[in-house]
Amino acid sequence: MSQNMKRSIVLIPSLEPDERLTVYVRELNRYKAFHIVVVDDGSGKEYGHIFRELEREGCTVLHHGKNQGKGCALKTGYQYIKENLSGCSSVITADSDGQHMAEDVYRLAMAAGDCPDGLWLGVRDFKKAGVPPKSLIGNRITSLVFAGLYGNYIPDTQTGLRAFGPKLMDQMLNIKGDRFEYETQVLISCIRSKVPVRTIPIETVYEKGNEGTHFHALWDSLSVMKVVVSGFMKFFSVSLVSTVIDMAVAWVLFDLLRTVMEGQDFLRIMAATAAARCMSMSFNYVMNKNFVFQKGRDKGHGLARYLVLSGVNMLLSAAGVYMLHQMLGLDEKLVKMVCDACLFVFSYHMQQRWVFCL
Repeated sequence: MSQNMKRSIVLIPSLEPDERLTVYVRELNRYKAFHIVVVDDGSGKEYGHIFRELEREGCTVLHHGKNQGKGCALKTGYQYIKENLSGCSSVITADSDGQHMAEDVYRLAMAAGDCPDGLWLGVRDFKKAGVPPKSLIGNRITSLVFAGLYGNYIPDTQTGLRAFGPKLMDQMLNIKGDRFEYETQVLISCIRSKVPVRTIPIETVYEKGNEGTHFHALWDSLSVMKVVVSGFMKFFSVSLVSTVIDMAVAWVLFDLLRTVMEGQDFLRIMAATAAARCMSMSFNYVMNKNFVFQKGRDKGHGLARYLVLSGVNMLLSAAGVYMLHQMLGLDEKLVKMVCDACLFVFSYHMQQRWVFCL
């Protein structure tokens, strides 16, 4: 039976919890500002007494018959909140392993309630003593790579303490990902759709060396990193195929047009180059729109912006090669490789943040 909630909803995905979760819920209940939804992600019968205790504490407890992953557990909770707890001021996700202080949850809820249009992150300070090396190294590497590819430096990309307003619920439900990589997909989706990503500092808590976490240091880190770089690798692959198409079509047309444009080598080369570039750019645009950035619907703005960006890239490439060759006396071919490599990264950022943004 649905009910309207004016309070914030705290959503806690949980797998094989211990008594710390019950203590944590009691701490949250002291604020009298939350309705708590816990998703049992296939913990098994031996953990049933903990979830029954949580229900006695006033929590709504949802169950998965078997473990489906953190991303699935979050989306199960989101769907329930959407259908049964409409009207909440914000939704906060928190981990069940004791890492998030109740006070920080309350602070994040207040921030999201004041500015519900964005995604709020509670970020930890990894410079503090006691942080496990695997957490420190993993987060540093992920943050740096993420900043390089998406233009946003987020000091704690793997934080599970997050908050957003109810208007973002449908977007959260439609984001792909079943396990820990889902949270990285959320960041990428918000950045590409221009949802503001804001942060507030929180306490850094690692009880017993963080032994309660179900995050696998190697395999889950690789899964997260795969998500971070997958978009760029798709972009690189499409660009590589586009280059092959451009060269192959140009080479074929050089020979085919020779018989009909005999003695007009300049026009023949220009015609072949233009035709090849049109074909390769058409392929590149369609693949980037539908495969790389997955923006199937386009009212024409994306194509217009893509053409503008292509023209700007060509001008910047030509100007860069000319200036560096003239001023520094560098080889034109070498300079072009360097310029085009820089423009390749520039093009990736512009396409995801301007050409194919919502």
